[in-house]
Amino acid sequence: MFKKWSSTLYVMAMVTLGTFLFAIGINAFVVPHKLVSGGISGVALMLYYLTGIQVGTLNLLLNIPVLYAAYRWLGRWHVMITIFGTVVSSVFINMLRFLADYNLTSDPLVGAILGGLFCGIGVGTVYRSGGNAGGLDPIALIIRKYYGLQIGSIVLGINMVILTIAAFVVNIEAAAVTLVSLYISAMLTNRVIVGFDQRKAVFIISYKPYKICDLIINQIGRGATILNGEGAYTHQHKQVILVVVSLMQVAKLKKAVEEEDPTAFLMVTDVAEVIGGGFTLPSKAETQQAIERIRARVEVNE
Repeated sequence: MFKKWSSTLYVMAMVTLGTFLFAIGINAFVVPHKLVSGGISGVALMLYYLTGIQVGTLNLLLNIPVLYAAYRWLGRWHVMITIFGTVVSSVFINMLRFLADYNLTSDPLVGAILGGLFCGIGVGTVYRSGGNAGGLDPIALIIRKYYGLQIGSIVLGINMVILTIAAFVVNIEAAAVTLVSLYISAMLTNRVIVGFDQRKAVFIISYKPYKICDLIINQIGRGATILNGEGAYTHQHKQVILVVVSLMQVAKLKKAVEEEDPTAFLMVTDVAEVIGGGFTLPSKAETQQAIERIRARVEVNE
């Protein structure tokens, strides 16, 4: 029970932090230059420019229909966290509206860049914790749930439609500058969710699979998986080694494999996300046991 409550409190804390950063981005950099944002907040901004009603209030009202989608496809817990995120986000937007009076930037392009930075980090923080703050968040989560697409990319696609409408409501210059903000926001959202420590998946085809696994564990400090394969042309049985490493370990791995087997074939590809055990370093005892098992296999094969 304690673990469940602590997890919920953590999500609520991250949603609060993320929506606070988002509200800063909107009020300090977007509103002063009469730019727009993405999602429901973008629609709220357009209506704000037309009616003068506070952005947070409009954001809250426009999010009411979205709650049904969250309830229908994401479950009760997501509805509750969506309500919490929507309310907190709307309150922060209204509470921090005084930031627009300071005119922190005189250049709309700089405002778009900084606005995208704050909004992207804020939204990414919310998503990374497993929460959402209304708007397009539940819709993006539903699409990711069924199609596996990155949330930032989903939101960017939907925002392009909103941006087209904004070009007629505000003006085409503001819409064009907003495009920069949306792009930066989407990229940072993806980066915060995935993490700034980029992972790489490396496939290694070698006739010395156990020796390669030995050096991966001993020199690189990672685990590996051996997959059975077959050459398409020769139909010769081969073993493929799969290992996930950090970006900084790629060069070290390539050098170690080349020294052990110059004829080895390596393929390096990006990994969007690593979930589950096996990536973090094992204990020294576990590492030593794995090395001994591999060395025993090497001796048998030789």
